[in-house]
Amino acid sequence: MTLAGALRLAVVALAISSIAATARAQESLETAVKAAYLYKFAPFVGWPQAAGRTGQPFVVCVVGADPFGAVLDRAVAGQKVGDRPIAIRRLAAAAHDSPCEIAFLGGSRAQSVKDELAALYGAPVLTVTDGSPVTGVIDFALTQGRVRFRVDDQVAAEDGLTISSKLLGLAISVKSRKTLGSNP
Repeated sequence: MTLAGALRLAVVALAISSIAATARAQESLETAVKAAYLYKFAPFVGWPQAAGRTGQPFVVCVVGADPFGAVLDRAVAGQKVGDRPIAIRRLAAAAHDSPCEIAFLGGSRAQSVKDELAALYGAPVLTVTDGSPVTGVIDFALTQGRVRFRVDDQVAAEDGLTISSKLLGLAISVKSRKTLGSNP
C-alpha cells in the first residue's frame, strides 16, 4: 500500500469514527433529555388522592428494558415533586397495583408495551411510551432532532389523571378528552 493509500484509509477511518462518536453523543443527549422529562412532567399532572402521599417518595418506574441506566438516577438525584423525594423503581412487568406514579414503557417491544398498558389501564399512573405504535398518556417523538412529546388526554381521563393546559400546550399533538354528550 502506498503512503497516499494509507493516508486515504486513515482519513476514512477517522471520518467514520467521528460520525459514530457524533451519533453516540446525540443518542446520549436524547436519553438524558427523556430522563429529565420523566420527572419534570409530574408538576403538570394531577393524580387522584395525591394529598395522602405527603412524605412518601414519588415513584417513577421503568418497566421492561431500561434504556436509561444511571442517566435517570443522576437526573433525579436530589429532585423532589412538591415535598416528596423521587424514587426510581425498575420493574420486569407492570401490574395495576404497581407503586408507580409515572411508568416509562418505552424500552420494550410493541407487544410488550401493549400488554403493560393493558395492565395499567384505569390505574392512576402516567404512562410514557417512546415512539411505540401503541402509546401511553405521553409518547416521546423525535422531531427535527429534538425530543418532543404527544399527549393522549382521553387516556389520561380514563386513568383519573388531569393534565395541565401548560403541558398540553407544549405537546406537538394532543388527543382531546371526550366531553359529556359527545358521540363515540
